[in-house]
Amino acid sequence: MNARKNGLGTDPRKQILKAAQKAFSQKGSTDSSISKIASRAGVTDSIIYHYFKNKEDLLFYALADKFTDFEKDLRLHMEGIIDPVSKLGKMIWHHLYAIDLDPSDSQILTNLLIECRSNKNFYTHEGYATLKKYNNRMGQIIQQGIDEHLFSPDTNVSLTLNLIFGLLDEVSLSCFASREIEATLPDWPGIMNLVFAIIPGDAVQLHNTTGNKDKRILKAAVRVFAKKGYNASTMNEIANEANVGEGTLYLYFKNKEDILFSIPKKQLRRLKNSGGALFNIQHPIKKLRRFIRLLFTIFMEDRDFAKVFLLDIKLNKKFYKSPLYKDYIDYMSILESILEEGQEQGLFKESIVPRLFRSLVLGAFTYLAIQWTIVEKEKPIDMLQGIEEAVAMLCRCVVVDGSIVTELDSIYK
Repeated sequence: MNARKNGLGTDPRKQILKAAQKAFSQKGSTDSSISKIASRAGVTDSIIYHYFKNKEDLLFYALADKFTDFEKDLRLHMEGIIDPVSKLGKMIWHHLYAIDLDPSDSQILTNLLIECRSNKNFYTHEGYATLKKYNNRMGQIIQQGIDEHLFSPDTNVSLTLNLIFGLLDEVSLSCFASREIEATLPDWPGIMNLVFAIIPGDAVQLHNTTGNKDKRILKAAVRVFAKKGYNASTMNEIANEANVGEGTLYLYFKNKEDILFSIPKKQLRRLKNSGGALFNIQHPIKKLRRFIRLLFTIFMEDRDFAKVFLLDIKLNKKFYKSPLYKDYIDYMSILESILEEGQEQGLFKESIVPRLFRSLVLGAFTYLAIQWTIVEKEKPIDMLQGIEEAVAMLCRCVVVDGSIVTELDSIYK
């Protein structure tokens, strides 16, 4: 039968495998029939039997095909990583990354693994060789660590692999089956702590002493981006500035953009923690002043950071579609709650739209910060004075009685 006429392109076998992967994942091998898979693939039953002996044979090859694609992506992520400690961390990171990047696709792989591994015939089938190849890759990494005296010479490689992959399987099931967790990557540091406890040696010390590498990388990235700009900077330059191998960057971050949007997280955490103190302040006007001042001072205390945040993040269209933007707006929503509290007490104008006032504050911050750090490069003392004046002006916008400005000034003098 002509494959092109059936809409299968040039590889009907691949099309059948893709249809089978979805069918087996959704309904399991017992409730999936060759006829339904054939219909999904756009072929007749006989075409499937041309390539596969039976439904079981198709199931095992469906997993092998899925794992082949998974392993190809892993090879790309592992390029340039030399030392076994980083290799092992990266391979485990990629395993979790793949789950979180495309949950639906990873769930297909997880479901196929469950279907195949619960069938004793799988372990003598050719499809099992693909899974063994993936496991052997990690085994080679562990053996390299033993040979380089980073992992304990007493390490039982085979047993260690079973422990690690067993752990990864359970974490995956916690995400897909029980829904105990929403994502797996946050577990990476904890997983690595367990893994290095399983294979003790110099790697444990190396891992522990480099536990803050992610922070060092982010600080280095700020310096590089501030000096050269985000677009002109390279991962290699960031690695050199952080005094780590380029491959190490990928243990902690997916790519350069991931590094960029990870930079403000520390400041946002500080804002959130400092914002908790706002609830101890009873007067809405004092709360408002405190909130706006925190926004300016925390984001402006490091000029390199301010420059990167303003030019490469705040004025970057991708920022507004990133998870970081949600965190940013979540904190800014505190501003709206302060306004609503002041309106309820009759201190703030009812006509003020909280969302628009939030835009005023953020817009003012962006314009003033660019003027102070990039255009005019104000001295710190002048900048502090400018912040106080901006805070007073912004508060004046919302108060019912204009004379309260005097009260505002007296509070902080």
